Amino acid sequence: MKVWKAGACSLLIAASLGLAACGSDDDSSDDSSDSITKAEFVAQANAICAESNKTIAAAEKEAFSGGQPSQADVDSFINDTLLPEVESQIKGIEELPVPEGEEEQVSAILEAANQGLEEGKSDPASLQGNGDPFAEANKLANAYGMTECGG
Repeated sequence: MKVWKAGACSLLIAASLGLAACGSDDDSSDDSSDSITKAEFVAQANAICAESNKTIAAAEKEAFSGGQPSQADVDSFINDTLLPEVESQIKGIEELPVPEGEEEQVSAILEAANQGLEEGKSDPASLQGNGDPFAEANKLANAYGMTECGG
């Protein structure tokens, strides 16, 4: 469990950031009244992720500050906090209008995040140790400027 305490908790937070940056196609991007710039989109996505990351960090501190966590503590954190928060981040970003001409990049980020979320839900152990189901989403989000989301 030392790996979890020292490295996996950080991985979980980084993974959650990546997930938050992800989602699915947003049909509202077709409505010109919803048009925003890439900078506005990135700022709004980062704000969504930053707020959720505070919740994750507080729950992590509470769950793991008392010494070596049990596997039940780890499982509870993943299933009751991390995955729901990441899913909330993704949904929040999916609701944002996508900047014109940026649909392909945003779609790729959201698809990678949703894939990571599904892997995390079907195999929560993938979020522990050396695995990172959100690696691709984090990479894409960071490259796009969504640094709060792709930590």
